Amino acid sequence: MTRQKDRLDPVARLRDQIPEAGFPRGVKVASATGFVLLLMITAFTALYLSTAGPFSALGAKAADVVPDEVVESRRRATAALAQALATSATTAAGDLQVATGSGVFDNADDDAVLDRLGETYPDWRGIVVFDPAARKVLATHGEPVAVENLQGATVQKLTVRPIARPGGTPLVITALPLSGARAGRLLVVSTVLRGAAPELDKDIKEQLRLVTPDGTLLHSHGTEAPKDDRTAQDLLARAGAAAAAGESGVFTGDSGTDPVKPDRRVAPVVAFAPVASDGVEGSLGLAAVTLSRFPVEPVPARWPGLIPAAALLVIAIAGFVLLRRALVDPILRLRADALAVAAGVLDRPVRQSRIREVNRLTRAVERYRAKLGRRRPRAKLKPFLSAQLVIALVSLMLLGWSVAVAATLGRQHAAVSPSMLSEYGDRVAHTADTLRRSLSQGLGDLRAVARLSADKKPDQLHGMLDRLATSESRFRSVYLADAEGGELQRAGRESLRDPGKLPDGAGLRQHNTSGRVPVVYAFAHVPNSANVLVGEFDVPRMASVLESAGGRVRVVDEGKRTIADTEGYFAFSELTDPVLVKNITTARSGEDARETTATTLVAAERLADDGNAAALNWVVVAEQPIGSLGVADNTVRAGARVAALLTAVVALMSYAWHLLVVVLPLRRIAESAVPIAKGVGLGAVVYPQRQDEIGTIASCVEICRQALTDGKARLGEVRRPAGAATDETKLLRRVKDLPEEPSEAVKPPGAVRRPETRLPPRRPVRRHEPQKPPRRLVEQGRNPK
Repeated sequence: MTRQKDRLDPVARLRDQIPEAGFPRGVKVASATGFVLLLMITAFTALYLSTAGPFSALGAKAADVVPDEVVESRRRATAALAQALATSATTAAGDLQVATGSGVFDNADDDAVLDRLGETYPDWRGIVVFDPAARKVLATHGEPVAVENLQGATVQKLTVRPIARPGGTPLVITALPLSGARAGRLLVVSTVLRGAAPELDKDIKEQLRLVTPDGTLLHSHGTEAPKDDRTAQDLLARAGAAAAAGESGVFTGDSGTDPVKPDRRVAPVVAFAPVASDGVEGSLGLAAVTLSRFPVEPVPARWPGLIPAAALLVIAIAGFVLLRRALVDPILRLRADALAVAAGVLDRPVRQSRIREVNRLTRAVERYRAKLGRRRPRAKLKPFLSAQLVIALVSLMLLGWSVAVAATLGRQHAAVSPSMLSEYGDRVAHTADTLRRSLSQGLGDLRAVARLSADKKPDQLHGMLDRLATSESRFRSVYLADAEGGELQRAGRESLRDPGKLPDGAGLRQHNTSGRVPVVYAFAHVPNSANVLVGEFDVPRMASVLESAGGRVRVVDEGKRTIADTEGYFAFSELTDPVLVKNITTARSGEDARETTATTLVAAERLADDGNAAALNWVVVAEQPIGSLGVADNTVRAGARVAALLTAVVALMSYAWHLLVVVLPLRRIAESAVPIAKGVGLGAVVYPQRQDEIGTIASCVEICRQALTDGKARLGEVRRPAGAATDETKLLRRVKDLPEEPSEAVKPPGAVRRPETRLPPRRPVRRHEPQKPPRRLVEQGRNPK
């Protein structure tokens, strides 16, 4: 019944002849897609912009948690501790490599060699010459060395192994294969693993554990975890296994009641990192695991995104309704009326529109109907609104919402707890201590090399200086200077220190207060000589030591000039920030310098109060943006910025989509349709360039143009012209039959006889080739199909 009805309905029959594609074409698709996207952004804004998390809306209670920044700081602190342990464990290895170039092993007497090394390196607890083939100690100096730990191991290059010492700090066994006359023997050194007993925070019950790859506990320092604390024991076991596999990270357990303070709840935080160093055989076979207990902080359930989400929902619905009423519905009505006129239904007037782009077409189609039906056109309806203005208004509403959210929720400041500030200050203090130890160890290395250089000529020190410059990455240049400061022998890069007499004794100095690069050096006088050994520190490497604190960390001198910075900087640029200057002054006075501003955490620590590093009079100052901390308010702020950005993108996309797909095609069709309605340009073909509602309107305009040119018989069907749209259209006159010429019998006298035109003989038509029909003269370049 439906098919039979469509056959009788000319409008339905014509509609079936004009194809219209589906998504993403169509005048309704842009508004519908934009509305769906805005609904998704509304849901994101309502659920994600909350301090309790998106699942709390479903009834899930937000558990009290340790702040993310505290957890991340434990990971960084443990990684820095593991690196410090690796540096301490390989200190003797670097000293041995330097000693091999000093010529000390040229002496054939093993006892004399060990005595010389013991005097040079007083930190070595024991030194032996060991024959692994015979399993025999050939010479010894100092404390006994546990060489049995090397039995069964193939030592082909420098090897470092930590061993446990009952009731004390672990020892490090360093074995170096000897060459020359001592080939096949090992020089084994025993040193204390420094950094295995750091200062721990008793308030958080901190514990440091050093474990081997098989899970054996090598050393423990701090508050022990109870055996019946299954949560902590499970976390420690998992952390040890992960660190043995070369991984680093942090685990957090469930919170429980604090035994000391029953009114608060604490959660165990276990951080782990492998203790590894380059230049030694394999890994050091150690993993650093730290256990801490931090008080959990309740997460207040706040929903600052509900009001913006409601506002966006209202704007989305209002924009969708406005686009449908002002743009989509008038186009659909125009399409229906244009189909009716093109199908030959001329008794219904074309409905007019107040939208300017649609109104031009409705007036044109109404004129087609009036001309074809020989009726008076309907009265004009004056438009007052542009389609482009409508889509611009909707886009501006969405952009206004984006700006408002970005300016409010996107710029709010997060609240920082006192424990977070305290923890950041502890990290800065640990970083300052790490830098101090690095400078002091560099000075100690120079002193040892200076002792080995006694009674040697400058040209005999090249190998030892070269090994010191290459094995100790803290130095950029190592050289021997005379009494006036002139270079005698150098290893590494070119020195930056200006020639000049060096101070007496040994120590650390800052050479300049202006220039392109800060020059910081350590110096030590060579015994029984006027020469001085100088090592210039590598400032970028010095800055890399500061990265463990987090944020931007700087080292400033007594004039508040920048010496090192973890970010890009100009050397000796003076700090002018009042907050930083205030904390630097407080740190110099020996007080705690920690402060929270609206946007940053600030902490400062004096480098050293005594010792050689105190002569530098440096201060380590650090600042970390609160926006980089993992607090709930930062999550809300980040989510607000994302929502604002997505909404702005949807607004611009909706404007461009409607403009390019709806408004501009309507204007192009109107440019062709209006002249046709005025009787101008009837020969210009209107091409439907789109397979959607606007393309259907273009097809109907073309049908009406053909009907106005050739008569009403053209209505009701689509005739698609052949050729390209750029071909010129020309109308040719119809060729009429010529009158027959009179015969010679009736020709008037005096008429001139024209020669008879001879036509070529017609080719006989073969039976298997059907005769072609004669061509008809039609529009040039436009053959109807």
